[in-house]
Amino acid sequence: MVNINWLKRRWQEFRWGHSVYLVFAFSFINFLLITYRLLIEYVVILHFTFPNLTVYAVVAFVIYIPVAVAVGHLHRSKQLRTDVVMVSEKNPYFLEILERLERIECEVKKLKKKS
Repeated sequence: MVNINWLKRRWQEFRWGHSVYLVFAFSFINFLLITYRLLIEYVVILHFTFPNLTVYAVVAFVIYIPVAVAVGHLHRSKQLRTDVVMVSEKNPYFLEILERLERIECEVKKLKKKS
């Protein structure tokens, strides 16, 4: 008999592996193939600059990595806190914790003003 918890864990691991790692790789490869076929091959100056898919892929990868890191850094520094709060507010337990923390922060501010 198959252990249902074992199956649930394998299913979750499959979803993580697929959505976090493999889909990223396949979408990047898909992006490279489509842009090369529909853009680079038909624009003469681009085709001269990138004579084959390998050259285009290397250049795109070298440019893409720093841009993705910069966008990720901006997201983490500017937007991540808002994202976490919005997700947490959907969970009633987290919402209660956030409300209590806000009350505590208000009380601390009042105490600091008095002293």
